[in-house]
Amino acid sequence: MARITVRFFGPARDLADRDAQVMELEGGLTVGQLAGRIAEAHPKLGAALGVRLAVNRAFVPMNHPLTDGDEIAVIPPVSGGMDDPPVTLTREPIDAVALSPADPASGAVVTFQGTVRAESKREGEAPAEPLRLVALEYEAYDDMAIAQMRAIRARAIDKFGVTGVVVTHRLGRIPLGEASIAVVVTSAHRAEAFDACRWIVDAVKTDVPIWKKNVWTDGTSQWVDPTRS
Repeated sequence: MARITVRFFGPARDLADRDAQVMELEGGLTVGQLAGRIAEAHPKLGAALGVRLAVNRAFVPMNHPLTDGDEIAVIPPVSGGMDDPPVTLTREPIDAVALSPADPASGAVVTFQGTVRAESKREGEAPAEPLRLVALEYEAYDDMAIAQMRAIRARAIDKFGVTGVVVTHRLGRIPLGEASIAVVVTSAHRAEAFDACRWIVDAVKTDVPIWKKNVWTDGTSQWVDPTRS
């Protein structure tokens, strides 16, 4: 028998109505078979699209065998240590200027900031006053998020031949107008820097286990569905 821990993150936690559970499994069970059992145990979660399972902080194929002591993270779709300063999570405001490295060998520095923008939605019958967004709330599976961000950084340097990449993502409650993510890319030439920066932002949105909630003027909140963005 294999004793594993299943952890639920972001919207998956709400759908399963729990943070974690311990399961006893027969030997040789695969990730795909476990996914089926989780779907049976939690029908709302089973009906959700785009949910993936990570084993010990890494995505694996569905035929990956599970072993005793494994930690399984249930990862819904995602909207992201100072020994590697270029990749960080923070709960403090992001200063993109401070992130830009001093690199005389680079002829281009491209900086991207994703900021919380004003939005509104209408509830009930018109002409009811529309609800307005007041903040976003971000949470992450921190250890895996850092590992994924480091992997994305390494792939970007290899893929585009840029000289440096800095990525930081803010967690917690972020008000309108403040940055939730910053990416800084340095390169000898601007084309590679622009291409790498866009690729990194897209990769972080897709692969890093960070989720966000909209917070409205009436105090309600809801997870953002990345499949509709």
